[in-house]
Amino acid sequence: MKILIAPDKFKGISTAQEVAEMLRNQIQKHLSDAQIRLCPVADGGEGTLISIIYLLKGKTISTTANDSLMRPKQAQFGIAQLPEKDTAIIEMAQASGLFRLAPEERNPLEATSYGTGELVLEAVKKHNPRHLRISLGGSAMVDGGIGFLQALGAVIKSKSPLPPKGLSGKHLPLIQAIDLEPVRLLLKGIDIIGLVDVQVPLLGDHGAARFFGPLKGATPAMVEELEKGLYHFEGILSKACGLLLKNQKGSGAAGGMGMALLALGGRLESGFDFVAQTLKLEEQMKGCDLVITGEGLLDNSSREGKAPVAVAQMAQKMGIPCIAIVGAVAPEMGWLKEVGIFQVLPLFDAPILGNDPRKLEVPHRFAEITASLFKDRQAF
Repeated sequence: MKILIAPDKFKGISTAQEVAEMLRNQIQKHLSDAQIRLCPVADGGEGTLISIIYLLKGKTISTTANDSLMRPKQAQFGIAQLPEKDTAIIEMAQASGLFRLAPEERNPLEATSYGTGELVLEAVKKHNPRHLRISLGGSAMVDGGIGFLQALGAVIKSKSPLPPKGLSGKHLPLIQAIDLEPVRLLLKGIDIIGLVDVQVPLLGDHGAARFFGPLKGATPAMVEELEKGLYHFEGILSKACGLLLKNQKGSGAAGGMGMALLALGGRLESGFDFVAQTLKLEEQMKGCDLVITGEGLLDNSSREGKAPVAVAQMAQKMGIPCIAIVGAVAPEMGWLKEVGIFQVLPLFDAPILGNDPRKLEVPHRFAEITASLFKDRQAF
């Protein structure tokens, strides 16, 4: 029996690599003769950097960057010889990630993308990359990328004095004009692609503020303030770059960071497609009898371009059954078989957040699930 194990990270539990290795070890106890391939994946969200560097044997570089509340933290970026040489991999979550904040600290009016700009600045100035790949998932802010642009040297005019560092969502209504020329000069000749895990618009019910704001700690009042701020800032940024940014697909990714990259002449692409092509996932899937994927929480947002669903759809096209082992699964997920997931096995009834004591149960739960799954190998 040939099995491909291709999970995303289990947010709050383990990295994609750790999950893949845990599953392999447990499966081998029941199917000692199975041929098991590991291919941990990512979709442009948290964990993309490690997934790419791990399999391509690139290198990670540690540095200091501010988190979304402007506190210095250790962070990493990667340098890899991908299909394009001299590529810098920036994972937004490393600096500006929601995972860095305690639940009570989450406030997208205060959170900034400034630290992600610092990572890009460090990569560009010290490593002179020809290609820049920025994964946009897992962010804590809804600032339209204003902090990121500020860190890279954009000149910003406002109605009242602004802090010299760390502009955030609350500052968007104050912006009067922005000059992107210093940023364009800094990034001249560099091919920029934003890797997105969800294709969301900037504004509206499915946009950066109204759909994702509450997940980042926004109250209903904050959501409306952020929506108005993004609407205002989009007009300023569109004028500065000559594009109507609010109509661009993916402009709402990472709290509007997608819009900022588009304003700099970058492109937005599916993070999963990039990772899958880089890792030759389809080739690794050929000849397999079963594909196992998973993530921390399988919910309706998983259908918007996230890795487990994309893995399942690839397996479905190839006629290979796919199982999702997940941290938890949301209710009312009637579309799963449609996308090729014929069975979902959750570790827990609800997602793990923060210092949840259930983390200690994870190895035992993986053991139970694999024992149950492979007690009758004829099922596959």
